[in-house]
Amino acid sequence: MRVPRLVIAATGIALAVGMTHVDRAYAQGQQMTAYAGSVGGLYMEVMSIWVSDWERDIDGLNVSAVSGGGTTNPFHVSRGDPNGTIGITDSITTADAMQGEGDIGSRAPDGLTNLRALVRLNALSHSAFMIRGSRLPEGVTTVGELLEREPSLRWAFLQRGNPGEMTGRRVLEQYDVSLDDLSAWGGRVSFNPQGEHSSLMIDGHVDVSMVMTRAPAAFMLDIDASVRDLVWLPIDEHIVDQMMEQYGGYIKVDHPAEFYDTLKEPFPTASVDHVLFVHEDMDEELAYGLTKSVLENADRMRSSLTSMSEFDPAVVCRDTGEFELHPGAERACSELGHL
Repeated sequence: MRVPRLVIAATGIALAVGMTHVDRAYAQGQQMTAYAGSVGGLYMEVMSIWVSDWERDIDGLNVSAVSGGGTTNPFHVSRGDPNGTIGITDSITTADAMQGEGDIGSRAPDGLTNLRALVRLNALSHSAFMIRGSRLPEGVTTVGELLEREPSLRWAFLQRGNPGEMTGRRVLEQYDVSLDDLSAWGGRVSFNPQGEHSSLMIDGHVDVSMVMTRAPAAFMLDIDASVRDLVWLPIDEHIVDQMMEQYGGYIKVDHPAEFYDTLKEPFPTASVDHVLFVHEDMDEELAYGLTKSVLENADRMRSSLTSMSEFDPAVVCRDTGEFELHPGAERACSELGHL
C-alpha cells in the first residue's frame, strides 16, 4: 500500500480540507538532504535506492543524497531542519551520540540526544583478528591468550576514525592493553584501509590484521585464499559482553564461517549494524511515510544490492542501536506487523 498521494488544484492550492502541516509542505515541494557516505560505499548505494522510492511514493518530496560519514551525519541531522534532513550512521555512533562519548563527545560533550531511528539496515559488520600461523605462539587460541604473551608482532588496524579501528582499540582496552603497548613489546602498528589489509597480509608485511567488515568481503576472500596458514583468533566471549555493556551499540552474534576456508567454525564476536535516522522533531506523518516506503520496498532493496540481502522488515524495526524509534516509524512498523 503506497503513501496516499495529494490532490492538488491547477492553481497549486490543495483541495484536501484536512491536510496536515507536512502535507502542505509536500504540496509546496518539500526539500530534504539525505546524508549518506562515500560514492560507491554502502551508505550511498542504500540511500540512492531509498531516495528513488521516497520520491516515487511521497508526492512533492524532493531528496538529494550527499556524501557524508558515520560520525558527521548525526551532526548534520541534529542541527538541521527536522523535516529537511535524514542520515545513516553505525550503531556504535548511536551510543556515542546519546552518551556524548567517543569522536562525537569530543565535539559535543552533552551528546546529540535529539536523534531517532526509522529502521536499521541488518547489514552487520563483524570484528575479527587474524594472524599468520607462522607467527602464532604455541598454545594460543584467543586474542586474550595472544596478548598475555606480549608478542613482538606487526599489527594492522583499520584507518583512524573508522568504527573498526575504534573497536580494535576498545578490545585492547578491555584486556588492559594499549596500542603503545604493542609497540613497546617490539612490534609495529599501522592503520590501513580494507584493501591494503589484503596486500599487507598476502605480501607478508604484517602478522596480525584486525578488521570489522561484512561477510563475505572481497579483501577478506583474497586473504583467505592466499594466506594458507591464516588463523582466526576469537575475542574472548566475556570481553564481547563487557564491550556491549560499557559502550553500547554492539551486537553479539556469531561471525559467519561458511564463506572462508580458513575459518572452520563460527565464533561469538562484537558486530555493528547501521541505522537510518532523523531528528526527533520530524513531523510524525513524514517519518511514517518514509518508514512505510522503506518497509514496503524491502524486496527491491534486497534484489538491488547484495550487501542488503538480509534486509528483512521482520527484524529491522528492532535493535536500532541507542536511538529509539521515531513515533512515526514505530507506527509504520506496527501497522505493517513488524513490531
